[in-house]
Amino acid sequence: MVVIGNYRNRTELRKKPRRHFHYTARIVTDQESPPIGCSIADISESGARLALAADETLPDKFVLLLTADGRTQRHCRVVWRDGLTVGVEFPQDDA
Repeated sequence: MVVIGNYRNRTELRKKPRRHFHYTARIVTDQESPPIGCSIADISESGARLALAADETLPDKFVLLLTADGRTQRHCRVVWRDGLTVGVEFPQDDA
């Protein structure tokens, strides 16, 4: 039997399983600019899908604040973007 095409679900192709999530977060691009509002749509050990509150220009790398006081945060690198939705990875060299 010959199977043509890839019938696997897109989520199966990810290296780490993602959990659906809805959590408000903020993006910090530099010290001078105010944080950008977003929500986390899904997340894994290696990355996340973010939904921006408004159309914003993001740099390739930024910090995602996960708590109001900013103590819990992740460094992010943009992997893809589709409108207000942004896919990011959490680089291993989290510095």
